[in-house]
Amino acid sequence: MTPVEFHIQLSENDSWSMSRLHFHDFCELLLPLTSTGNIFVNDQVYPLQRGNLYLIGENTLHRTIANGFHSRYVLHINRKALGELSTPQTDFLQFTRDSFRCAALEPEQLEALINAFQELAQNRNDGGFGSDLHQMMALMQLLIRIAPILKVSTMSETIRSKDFLRVAPILDYIQGNLTEPLTLDQISAKFFISKHYLCRIFKSATGFSVMEYIIHSRILRARQLLQEGVSVQQAGELSGFSDNSHFIRTFGNLTGTSPGRYAKEYQSSDQIRSMTEY
Repeated sequence: MTPVEFHIQLSENDSWSMSRLHFHDFCELLLPLTSTGNIFVNDQVYPLQRGNLYLIGENTLHRTIANGFHSRYVLHINRKALGELSTPQTDFLQFTRDSFRCAALEPEQLEALINAFQELAQNRNDGGFGSDLHQMMALMQLLIRIAPILKVSTMSETIRSKDFLRVAPILDYIQGNLTEPLTLDQISAKFFISKHYLCRIFKSATGFSVMEYIIHSRILRARQLLQEGVSVQQAGELSGFSDNSHFIRTFGNLTGTSPGRYAKEYQSSDQIRSMTEY
């Protein structure tokens, strides 16, 4: 059995705030052990609560912020690995097709998941005899517990502050006009508010700046276009970058690789995923 790639971690912080919005090429399973923060995902803000299990899908823009001591288990695993572990009867890929899911856990489910996450985190593959199989069995047991829970999951209630209600139409406008030359002046004029007020309510409601959101949304759009086989120059233009060199530089800063290399690596891994899923 070939070991599958995944990463699991128990993280504890006196306070926690992701430095910026981000997205990734793997699924994230998040199990908070405390109720001290919020998560921004898919242009909505949800509470981070103990007793909930969160799935954040591939290429999903998100950011978590905690306002006190924050403890959580985080499992990162990509679709290729889930496909390798799946069978016709037990398809772990079924719950990864959505960009976000939230499941409210019964007390006994929460206790069982905490134990399963803990067992997986402790079962390190240290190269010793059988350690790889122990780790794989712990991963399978965790996924078998998680899959039916996520299958019947429902969306968590969103946080609707006054500032967020004001910002929601702006988020929609940005997403619908990424190819346009979006600026603070243009957006504030569109919504008949001052730039200062726009920046204040946007930061208050989401935890990040207007331009940060625009840039990350454009890079995410470009990644999706590259996955569809669009050329690097077209991907940049269709995601709102008027200068190709600026697009390549920004893409590299936010993803750690160039658009061309990302497209080649994705196409290569996509072929593997196709062979795995069918």
